[in-house]
Amino acid sequence: MFSHIIVAWDGSECARRAFEYAIEIAKRFESRLQLVSVAQPAAYAETSAEVENDRAKAHRFYEGSAASLIDLSRERGVGTELLIVEGGHPAEGVVDTASKIGADLIVVGRRGLSSGITRFLIGSISDRIARYAHCPVLLIDNPQKRS
Repeated sequence: MFSHIIVAWDGSECARRAFEYAIEIAKRFESRLQLVSVAQPAAYAETSAEVENDRAKAHRFYEGSAASLIDLSRERGVGTELLIVEGGHPAEGVVDTASKIGADLIVVGRRGLSSGITRFLIGSISDRIARYAHCPVLLIDNPQKRS
């Protein structure tokens, strides 16, 4: 049913929970699993050296934070790789990447931090992914946010 699953990876605990679900789904369907991170350009960089420094920092962060997950998935018999895309809004980067690589499921952690008028006006990254994705999206809620 699912042959290529991606997980939106930002290094957060919510994204880690989403990854845990994705591993189990990938095992069941013998799916390919990829973490997708979006490295956004520096908003106020004045020189190309500053832009490159911020880009390199983002890559180091995502590679470092994903390393233990990649090892964990291999221990569980699921091959996983990290794909870092450059620029744009995180939701747009995840959705565009899923479409380009032919993913048939996106798993994303949902923090549930925005509410009321904030959510109405700007939404959240997970909501945007769910709204614009070409494939099914599994939203994993933040258990601490429940009351």
